Amino acid sequence: IGSGVLITDTGYILTNQHVAGNKYSTCYVTLESGDVFNGDVVWADENIDLAIVKINVAKMDYIELGDSDTIRLGEDVYAIGNPIGFEFQRTVTKGIISGLNRTIKIENEAELTYMEDLIQTDATINPGNSGGPLLLSNGEIIGINTVKITSAEGIGFAVPINIIKPIIE
Repeated sequence: IGSGVLITDTGYILTNQHVAGNKYSTCYVTLESGDVFNGDVVWADENIDLAIVKINVAKMDYIELGDSDTIRLGEDVYAIGNPIGFEFQRTVTKGIISGLNRTIKIENEAELTYMEDLIQTDATINPGNSGGPLLLSNGEIIGINTVKITSAEGIGFAVPINIIKPIIE
């Protein structure tokens, strides 16, 4: 279980690849209204941990994309998601931008990879927040929550929205 955000009025949802799966896979999408849809993963990139899912809807409210190149250290941000599944769905946490252009090491089984150019925040991010938006106080999305450091408190990361803008367009 993860989170995602509508980025067009025609049902395109931005989330993490580790939430939605690989391109051409399917997943279930539950909207805030409780409506459930089959989602088709139309684009995914494991290296930047992002995916775009399409559901069959029209004229949906969607989020305004911000500019992650203009954010500053210390700026207030909000993380939205479904931490730890449905029990705490639609949770909002507040924090600040704690760091920019961060690189982290990801160890999965015998594989070692690095994620680069991440936004670091102390807004609480837990399993289930993955794929949810990192927002400025004006409601613009500047990142997609992706991972936290489990050996520390208050160190979470988001993929900057400007990385995905060319693919969205």
